[in-house]
Amino acid sequence: MDAVGTLELSWAQGYSGGKIGYIDKDVICYQAGSNVKFIAEDGAETVFNFKGNGVGPFAVHPTNKCFAVAEQCLNPKITVYVYPTFRQAAVLKDGAKLEYRTMAFSHSEYLATLTGIPEFQLILWRYTDGTKLTTVDITSDPVTCLTFNPGNWRQICVTTEKLMTVWNTEQSDNKYVLLPQKVKLPAENPSLNFDDEKERDIPTRASTRMTRYTVELPKAAIAGLIGEKAETLEEIQDTTPRVVPLSHTWSPSGDVFVGCKGGQILRVDGEIYKAKVLYCPIPPASAPNSRATSAASRYNSQLDLPTADEVKDMILEGGADCVALHKKGLYVAGQDGVIRLVDLKSEEFKVVEQIPIGNPVTSMAFSPSYRHLASATGKGTLHIYDVGSPPDSVKNLKNTHWGNFVGVSCLAGNEYCVSIREDGELQVWTIDKGQLISSVSLGVQALCLSCCPMVHVAAVGTISGHVYYVDLTFPKKPRLVTATRLYQGPLTHLMYESEGKYLVTGSDDGHVFVVDGRASVNFKPIGYTTIPGDIQCIATYTSNTVTKIVVTSNTSGNKRNGADTVLYFQVTDDMVKDLRSNVNSLKYDFKDVSIKRMILKMPIPGYGAALADENTFFSMGQVSRKLYQFSLPEELPKKSDDAILEEDEEELIDSETLFKRGKPNELFPEAEFDSHQFPGGKLQLSPHGKWLASCGTDGAVQLRALGTLDRFVVINPHDYHLGGVRIVAFADDAQNIFTTGFDGVLCCYSWNFSSTGIGKAKSAMEAARARKTRLMQIQKDEDEVVRNFPEYTAPSTSRPVSGEITQAEKEKKALEKALETDEIYRTPTPVAPSDATWQQVQELESIKEEDNEFASVKQDLRVQIRDMRRTIQGMLKQNETLPDIEKLGRHEFDLDIEEQNRLQAEADAEVNRVREEIEFENLAKIYLREMIKRECWDEMNVKGRAIQAFFTSLEVSNFPMRKRSAAAEKQLQIVTTRRKIELADIAARKAEMEGTQRPGITTAMLLSMLHQQSYRRDDEAADLDEGEEGGKEKPSTTGSLDQGMSAMYGGGSDLFFSQFDLHTRDQKVSQIVLLEDAIYRIKIAFNKEFDEVYQKKLSEIAKIKDKNKRIVKILQDLDLQEDMVSPELSIYEDPESLLKVEDHEVKVEKYLTAEQRKELEKKEKEEEERRIRERGDNARERGLDMMMGGVLEIKKEDELKKDIPKPLFMSTKEPTDWTEDEQKLAKEYEKKVKELQEEREKYRKQLETELRKLQSMIQDGMQGFDDVLTQLFMKKIKIMMVIYQEELKILRLRYSLLVEEELETREKELNRLMEHKKAMKALTATAVMESKKHMDAFKEQYDILNAEDKVMDKAFKREFHDVTAVQQDQLYRLFRKRPRIPRLKGFDTPAPSTADSSLPNPFADRPSTARQHAQAKAQLDAAIQDLDKISNMPDGVEEAVWQRLCAYRREKIENDLLIKQKALVLAEMDNFYKKRVEEDEGLKNEIEGIFDTLNKLHDDRIRFNLNLEVQLMLKQGQVEVDPTNFIHDYKDSALIHRSVVEELNSNIKQLGESKITSMMESKDFRKGIIQLEWEQKRMLMQMEDLQNKMKDIQFMKVTREIQLYLSNEDYEGRKAEEIGKLEQTILTQLKHHEKNVKEKKKILKDLQKTIKSRDSENFSMDNDLAELNVTVNERRLIDQVNAERRSDTGTEKRYQEIVQRRKLVDLAKAQAQEVAVLRAEVERLRMRTFPALVQVEH
Repeated sequence: MDAVGTLELSWAQGYSGGKIGYIDKDVICYQAGSNVKFIAEDGAETVFNFKGNGVGPFAVHPTNKCFAVAEQCLNPKITVYVYPTFRQAAVLKDGAKLEYRTMAFSHSEYLATLTGIPEFQLILWRYTDGTKLTTVDITSDPVTCLTFNPGNWRQICVTTEKLMTVWNTEQSDNKYVLLPQKVKLPAENPSLNFDDEKERDIPTRASTRMTRYTVELPKAAIAGLIGEKAETLEEIQDTTPRVVPLSHTWSPSGDVFVGCKGGQILRVDGEIYKAKVLYCPIPPASAPNSRATSAASRYNSQLDLPTADEVKDMILEGGADCVALHKKGLYVAGQDGVIRLVDLKSEEFKVVEQIPIGNPVTSMAFSPSYRHLASATGKGTLHIYDVGSPPDSVKNLKNTHWGNFVGVSCLAGNEYCVSIREDGELQVWTIDKGQLISSVSLGVQALCLSCCPMVHVAAVGTISGHVYYVDLTFPKKPRLVTATRLYQGPLTHLMYESEGKYLVTGSDDGHVFVVDGRASVNFKPIGYTTIPGDIQCIATYTSNTVTKIVVTSNTSGNKRNGADTVLYFQVTDDMVKDLRSNVNSLKYDFKDVSIKRMILKMPIPGYGAALADENTFFSMGQVSRKLYQFSLPEELPKKSDDAILEEDEEELIDSETLFKRGKPNELFPEAEFDSHQFPGGKLQLSPHGKWLASCGTDGAVQLRALGTLDRFVVINPHDYHLGGVRIVAFADDAQNIFTTGFDGVLCCYSWNFSSTGIGKAKSAMEAARARKTRLMQIQKDEDEVVRNFPEYTAPSTSRPVSGEITQAEKEKKALEKALETDEIYRTPTPVAPSDATWQQVQELESIKEEDNEFASVKQDLRVQIRDMRRTIQGMLKQNETLPDIEKLGRHEFDLDIEEQNRLQAEADAEVNRVREEIEFENLAKIYLREMIKRECWDEMNVKGRAIQAFFTSLEVSNFPMRKRSAAAEKQLQIVTTRRKIELADIAARKAEMEGTQRPGITTAMLLSMLHQQSYRRDDEAADLDEGEEGGKEKPSTTGSLDQGMSAMYGGGSDLFFSQFDLHTRDQKVSQIVLLEDAIYRIKIAFNKEFDEVYQKKLSEIAKIKDKNKRIVKILQDLDLQEDMVSPELSIYEDPESLLKVEDHEVKVEKYLTAEQRKELEKKEKEEEERRIRERGDNARERGLDMMMGGVLEIKKEDELKKDIPKPLFMSTKEPTDWTEDEQKLAKEYEKKVKELQEEREKYRKQLETELRKLQSMIQDGMQGFDDVLTQLFMKKIKIMMVIYQEELKILRLRYSLLVEEELETREKELNRLMEHKKAMKALTATAVMESKKHMDAFKEQYDILNAEDKVMDKAFKREFHDVTAVQQDQLYRLFRKRPRIPRLKGFDTPAPSTADSSLPNPFADRPSTARQHAQAKAQLDAAIQDLDKISNMPDGVEEAVWQRLCAYRREKIENDLLIKQKALVLAEMDNFYKKRVEEDEGLKNEIEGIFDTLNKLHDDRIRFNLNLEVQLMLKQGQVEVDPTNFIHDYKDSALIHRSVVEELNSNIKQLGESKITSMMESKDFRKGIIQLEWEQKRMLMQMEDLQNKMKDIQFMKVTREIQLYLSNEDYEGRKAEEIGKLEQTILTQLKHHEKNVKEKKKILKDLQKTIKSRDSENFSMDNDLAELNVTVNERRLIDQVNAERRSDTGTEKRYQEIVQRRKLVDLAKAQAQEVAVLRAEVERLRMRTFPALVQVEH
């Protein structure tokens, strides 16, 4: 096949919304599967097929018209191509071992790549020569974006989901270094973003230490981490949800704008590398408890909720996935399908423009001129927006609909190909150019596609089991015309045979349908057959009128194992014509004989199937990577199908063994050929039947000629990483091949035939033309039928309306009614549902036909059944009337015993299932119970229990204790022995020192001295009495366990360390062990006492029970009803009862098995027999009754209960009839009765006394026990206090041990850092030396160039010695002349004169270095050429001399440029050297800082070990520190001895008493002074009163009234006379007043009359006024008419006079008012100056 020619990519379609970029001013490129597509803004498309091994990431250069593609394989390479020639510009090798994750171009000659597993490196390349410049390790997190700074290629920004890093490139000639600057991402909630988090001033436990010194350690040391984990601890502990950056863009100033996943927009400062949140979306309203963000803080209530317009302007979550910078602002787009322009110049966040796209935007790119914005969406569309144009002017550049292709086929006519995507989008493409001309959506998920060669119809298989037929007679207007449902499940396979007469379908249920391919019969299904397993592939081959069909399937249940079964059958035209005789039933299942059906076994499981001429069958091996050729048999196999299926699956064997073994019903390969590398794939035979194409998951397509199957042509259209090739299809003439993969791309390959292959191509085209000619008339007729089909609309599946009766309910009601009326019920004919399959419809049709055929037989059976029902109902009624003994059970009337047994079996199975579930649940609970019991009960040496008081709620519990482990016992023994040895050694040394004074010390004396010493070193003694103050006080050294407490609670020991001696780690550990042992012994001692009290309560309860027995007897004798005290143990006191379940605690009926029921019945039977035996003849009881009345002992209370028998005569005779003897007997009877009553009363009082005594004894006993329990409770409180104190001491010791461990960890970390920094220091020192060496060497070259340049300047005269001096001067001036090169201002402007400030490119004023150099060089060459023109040559100079001057000047200029470039490089190297020196100095300072920290840590450790923390017991009054916070702060406190305080208090008391004495003396003296002062004040006041009284007497004036009173004796009479006169005067004034009132009323009446007359006059005057107004208006009108005839000079003058007069009048009125006011003021002032002549009376 390789001799035919080669396959070249013609076109490729499909876009997933990946990265896009402008490669030219109007050309956009993007990656389409394994290809790179180029599409111009006018719609022209070009495709580039990458020939590498796999396709990795893709990058486009923003200015240089080149792109790079990386391979995806082992040791992948990156190839750089030039557009549009696709010339290979460079190949970058040795960058990665497995993969590249992403890459990006700078605006110059650099390329940055990020590698994946296993390196995870950032690599900087110079792509022009393929040089790897530098490499640095990065994080392994997925990278979201990688970009260069367009204005500075030395800055690279890399963002991941958790990190943002800016890498700065430093260069020293040919040495490059990448240095990172990490940017801390802000929190999602802006309210959590603080620059400096201040710790709250909350006192910690460390602040309660009485020492002033505390050790501060980092969190890593506290956590015990060393190395990288210690460095990353802060990041690990940071649980704040932070923003997730997805894209970013650079600004000209070096800032970075970042778009985040949550819709946030950040701005990263390029100098301090700090992120600032520009915008944060409103948090979701469904989180009421979430923290409010700054962006949403203004919406505090429902009234403040944003309006619809405000919401439209907001960027919500997912709305900032893409960002791009423009001079107008920042363009932001995302999942909401809207591109927003954000104004960056305003202080507030503001959206100034919105461009709707309609689909989620995944990528954006500006054209080089920044006048066009291209956007790509996740739906496979490309859009172009002209910046500045209206938002609705977005151009839809490409819309191919995104989704994986699940089918592709060539339409009849060889002009169009049809594809179907998985979402049901059917698309029609032109074969020559690959243009999408039309599409139609089916609205359902599609699985396969096949186009009919006979009719312009495409058949689509869907997941619902339908075959949808699409009319393509007009390819530009496809329409859905009909649909047929063949399967309940998905329809997975479709294939038309080569003539289009039949359509073969398959599904996972094993049914293979054959459908008529003609539209004239409405694509009617012909019939079906079945194959076991899941169908893998279908292949057909038509020869004359016979169509052979092969179906492969997998019967193992796992499709990945490949097909292991082959169904082979034939369909002929004659069979289809006589279809009813070739099917088994009306379901249209083919007869095996009619279709020659045979099922064959494939020993080698395979994929794909192709059927060729002469029954040749092809398949690809599942494991062997071979293509196998089989020969199908012509006759039926000898074995039956069932026998074949029952055979076990055999292991895979090679082909040679298969050839030797001759098993029937198995296919053996006749030949094998090399095939695909990976398992899986498909086979496709060309339309002319000569070529075989295979596709596989390795991404390759192999084409073979059937004559030379071992030679093939290979293409790799799709990447195997994504699943390889999915479908391969031929065009009708086999000149084009279509492939689809799992990358959503449709590729079309065309043949480039060789000279040999042209003949074979002609045969394929001739076969296509012959087939077209043969089917032309049929196709024309069938197309006309299809055009007449109406457009198909899927039936709507509506839910049943509530209350509507369904068909099942109707049938049920009809059946019930028939049973009630005893009528014959006839089941209605079933109706096919709307979504029924064709098979179900045919089954219902067969049922209808069967009903019609056997209608009479069914009617007879219904009658017989009705009669039987009537008979059974009569028998049931008769059975109800029979006696119970004759009645039959209801189940005995059941005629269907099998159904009854089946239901019973189902019920038993359900019972067994439920029982098994319950047993498993119970087993799990039992296991859990046993685990809890073993952990919390069985392993406890002392079980936890409590004792409760009888009368109070007091409860005392013991200490539950586990048994000490062997390790703990061993450790305690070691510590005890070691401590005893230490104490003995201390005592021996002390005795040795005192041996001279005290000779002869024995071992017993040493031990006694040891005890005394330990007593003196023990904790603070118990509170001393007042009389013991003179004795020697013991300092507290252990806290709570002193000798008194040891004796009292059982925790004393002589082995404790003094708290002032706990310096080493071993001492602290030993002290902890000893304290734990002391606590253990204290608990044991208390538990013993607790057990004694518990036994006492048990005995007390037993005594109470004994007394209660007697009390019950007494109450029965006294016939009283009183409550008794009957205490019982609660579950807290008897916890063992919790482990036992009593029968009365189970509320449900106990389930008994059959064996348990038998055992229970046996026991009941034995008990019944025993009772019967006891009720039999018992001689002992009978003798006791006869001899002693049934009792062995006569009791007094029994005798007292007996009444004295009354004489008979007393009841038979009257008292008057009694005889003397009878009277005596009566008296004796009465006496005995009286005595009996007295005895009874006496006995009753004895019983009552005994009852009260017993009750009081019970009460006293219970109260006594409560008192004992109270004492035990108080003791436990003290013991708990002691235990808590010791546990607190243990915790403090353990805390100190923990701090020591943290100090050790910190020391190890500092030592590691020291070593690391030293290693870094060595590296930096080497780097400094190398940089210095390189810089010196380069500087030497620079000096040489400078020297050579000076030599050239000096050698000018020697070079031009052959000219005159004048000419030499002229030439020298021209030699020194240099062209002026203007400074560039942007990318697109070569000079300032042509610069335009309105350019949309934000980087126009900051061009890249490469662009600057290129433009400067071009302008320099142009300027030099202008200088070298002949017109600039001086007169008299020869042309040869001029040419020599121009060459010499050019050399000089180039040398100057080289010197400048070298100077820049030297400055850069010097800067690089200085930075390395700074790094070296920084490392040196860091090492010194670490060394200082280590020294400080050593000091801290020593101070921590010496500055011990001692626990003391103090009385409350002995703490003199004022409590400020909840936890007292003792940092500034001091611990002093008690005697110092008491002495100070005594001094204070003495001074206080003396002060009080002096104060009392002062008080008495001052009291006398105050009394004298008070007496003085009293006398002065008396003197003042007397003086005032004397003055009043002197100044008293005698009036006439006083004189009259003194002179007239009848003063009262005179007063009465005056009163009479005054009364007469009052009467006279009243009369006068009445007279005045009458006169006033008369005047009022006259005034009213006057008013009425005035009103009438006013009315007449109003009428006159109206008439006058009319007259005036008439005069005015007349005057206006004549106004023009008169002169206006007089009028104006009169008007001015009137106005002046009016003003004067107004002025006069105002002045008159002012004069009146002034007069009133003068009068008021004059009245104030009058003297007051009123005489003051005294």
